[in-house]
Amino acid sequence: MSLEYVKGVSLKRPTPYKIFFHRSNTMQPLRKSFSAFSLQSQIPSATLSMEVSYIFHSHLIGRAGKNINRVMEDTGTRIHFPDCNRIAGEFKRNSVVVRGPIANLENARQRIRADIPVEFIVDCNIERVNSIGESSLSDYFSKTFGVLMRFYPKIDGVSCQVNIRGQQDHLQLLKDAVTYFGRVTHTPVDSVVMKVETSFDHVWIARDHIDKIITATGAGIRCPDVSVLKELPKKYCVWIRGSMDQVYMASSMLNGLLPMQLMVQVPSDRFNRHLLGRAQNVDVMFHLEHSTSDILTIRLTSYEWNTRNLFVLLKCCLELPNNVTAVIPSLSPTWLALAEITQHSSFLQASQKLSSLMSSSNNGNVPQQSSTIAMNVPRSVDTSSPDSSTTNSSPRFANESSIPASLAASRFDQNSSRHLSQFLEAIGLSHYSDLFIQNEIDLAMFTTLKDEDFISIGIRSFDARKMMLNAVQELRR
Repeated sequence: MSLEYVKGVSLKRPTPYKIFFHRSNTMQPLRKSFSAFSLQSQIPSATLSMEVSYIFHSHLIGRAGKNINRVMEDTGTRIHFPDCNRIAGEFKRNSVVVRGPIANLENARQRIRADIPVEFIVDCNIERVNSIGESSLSDYFSKTFGVLMRFYPKIDGVSCQVNIRGQQDHLQLLKDAVTYFGRVTHTPVDSVVMKVETSFDHVWIARDHIDKIITATGAGIRCPDVSVLKELPKKYCVWIRGSMDQVYMASSMLNGLLPMQLMVQVPSDRFNRHLLGRAQNVDVMFHLEHSTSDILTIRLTSYEWNTRNLFVLLKCCLELPNNVTAVIPSLSPTWLALAEITQHSSFLQASQKLSSLMSSSNNGNVPQQSSTIAMNVPRSVDTSSPDSSTTNSSPRFANESSIPASLAASRFDQNSSRHLSQFLEAIGLSHYSDLFIQNEIDLAMFTTLKDEDFISIGIRSFDARKMMLNAVQELRR
């Protein structure tokens, strides 16, 4: 028996293992897994901003955050709702911000849309409701159809408005509930109403398409007038009337016309100027700004139904290889019909028209209850210079004047934002600069923040918040 000697110790040669790994069955999948992991780790995170009516925010969040925590866990994203909506007297914001890997952003968007309830409104005789009992009706319909009912007696003392709310994924149950309610209370439900509480941004970009949506669906739609910026309503409510199918289809089309934005940061030397022309061809607004001398923030904005082109352009901006799985959004047939409806009145045209109107009227006030999604026509600049004012647009809008990067971020200024980044660097907190950029907070806005504001944008460190609060006090002086 042969022996080996290692430092004077004799060892028996171990018997070779008789377990063999089949190269094609084991090693190749492992290599693919490691390759995929390595590839995904190189893909930077991005931010998606979408609009959801603030009246549904508490429903999406759930008790103690249970609902939204489940969505974040399932999709691997972080989802933020405006904290100002919880403060009495503050104007409500419809924005929802999602941050995470590109593919995960789309999954989160679909989950949020699917979790938004659907609510039909019917008018019935209050005597019939009282004869049965509101609580009896609510309990029965909740257990039988899984819907929520709310009763609002009208001042005439004769009729009662009933709101019947169900879920997107149980739409047929909701329709059955409305039909059966009409049968029980002897109420005609051939015509129902839906109330859509939205924002100035949405009403502005959707108003030119209302007549076509009415023609396509057969529903009646009443939209607030936003043509005069100095005489805007305090709330933006769209009323839809028709059969349940007509109302639901019209509301789905209106949802497809909501503004949506994707934002990502890339090195300045990686930006491809040819993407500007490509963005114009697919009705996507391109907005550029230098976060630092070597980092470029890219914002892509369009209708939500155009989300596929938004993700395609985002992939091009990041110069991701072809073997990275493309994000294929789930678009309903109703949304696909919007391609023809918006053909002659694009998102870019609506934004340009708003910019011209604001410039001509010299109206510097931001419309109340606007979203935090950019609607602007940036001016053209030379992106080769890191010191230039960093907005850019497609050549079509090369010489247009600029309005704020967000209607809700009043007078957000890129130069002031750079000053804030330099200030944070001076006090040793430069690693928080991206948080303020993502939330469109410049130096002027920074001086108005409180401790709860710092917490809401993701600054958990007590020491960092204390330093920032002291800095705010110094800057105010």
